[in-house]
Amino acid sequence: MSFSDIFKKNFLENFTGNISIQMVIVTLLFALVFSLIVFYVYKFTSKNTIYSKSFNVTMSLISIVTAGVVLSMQANIVVSLGMVGALSIVRFRTAVKEPRDLLFLFWSISNGIIIGAGVYSLVFIMAIILTIGLLVFDLLPANRIPYLLVVNLNNNDGYDKIVDTLAVYDAKYKVKSRNVSKNNTDIVFELACKDTDALVEDLRKIKEITSFNLLSQDGECQF
Repeated sequence: MSFSDIFKKNFLENFTGNISIQMVIVTLLFALVFSLIVFYVYKFTSKNTIYSKSFNVTMSLISIVTAGVVLSMQANIVVSLGMVGALSIVRFRTAVKEPRDLLFLFWSISNGIIIGAGVYSLVFIMAIILTIGLLVFDLLPANRIPYLLVVNLNNNDGYDKIVDTLAVYDAKYKVKSRNVSKNNTDIVFELACKDTDALVEDLRKIKEITSFNLLSQDGECQF
């Protein structure tokens, strides 16, 4: 018997040919349990302004679908090769807005693969460690909340007064844009300040400022 025949024999022995109903039910029930874990961890740790329940449900139930696919691939070599070919041409166009959502997507898919392979202890330990990690990292102190300060000036002299006011409150800032016309100047600052209420009151006292807006943003600071 050649090495090629031994390899083929060992390879084909990994396919059971059939899967019992009990195995299917147990596997999918395990996937359902860990789908609920992913669902509630995402729900309670989500910091998005708008919480999407449909996204959370869809993401969580991916574990069940993936577990079923892995089970079918273990049962039949033809199905496994067909699945590889079919999944290789699938393209998903939905944009993930939050990078943190990618963690939960990969977590849900990994749960399905691991449960479908029958390694239940690994998926249980991974769920505990990921949950603890998410809670610990949420407790770590973050940077100051970034704001956008949009200021309209009737002359250029007000810029120095704004900078001096920001220095009083120890605010970190960066000029994002400056639009200058004959009579007005529009400046956009990206800043981080602890006492925004007091800053707004002092900005009102600057006569050169025609109007201003202080907007909170969810993006990253660049200073």
